[in-house]
Amino acid sequence: MKYLLLLTILLSGCSNYPLQTNLDKDNFTEYFSVSGVEYYTASALQNYQVEQLGLVEGESCQSADNLPPAEQQQAKIAAKRKAAALNANGIIIRSCIAPPASKSCLSSYVCYGDAIKVIPLTSSNDDSQ
Repeated sequence: MKYLLLLTILLSGCSNYPLQTNLDKDNFTEYFSVSGVEYYTASALQNYQVEQLGLVEGESCQSADNLPPAEQQQAKIAAKRKAAALNANGIIIRSCIAPPASKSCLSSYVCYGDAIKVIPLTSSNDDSQ
């Protein structure tokens, strides 16, 4: 019984303790924003209306020896994230390059693309008449 009372006092003393965390809603929003952006090729967009929103680039950089090497896929995702920031729902990756090593990046990839808004074409024929 003594231990239960002591435990209750200890727990109630912590009830006003402010909880601090490194979780941030904006970080989640930014992280998952890429899920609404699809990769397209120019030839796959023939049956869609496409609005150009801007040019984007993404980079993957290995800044130290003890970090993993740069990856092309990470550069594409970085470009996709920038397309999402422009409210795009699609991206066309135009090119990816692996520039030579520099003081800031031991290895790197940079991908360039078009952030686009893809809108399906609606049929102008009304079959209900």
